[in-house]
Amino acid sequence: MRRLTCAQARDRASDLLDGELSPGLAEELARHVASCPTCPALYRALIQLHRELRAIRAVGGPPAAG
Repeated sequence: MRRLTCAQARDRASDLLDGELSPGLAEELARHVASCPTCPALYRALIQLHRELRAIRAVGGPPAAG
């Protein structure tokens, strides 16, 4: 089994959040993030951003500037 590099893991982050990875690749990515010293913080930030963007879309867009 090959191991993902950090660059490969970053390239697949959006696909993971969108549910577009095969189960095998999603598992491989999860293993990488679990064993990497730098990727967990990146993935936490991406997941939080993804949640915030979904929340904004759910209420009809960003708040009005004012």
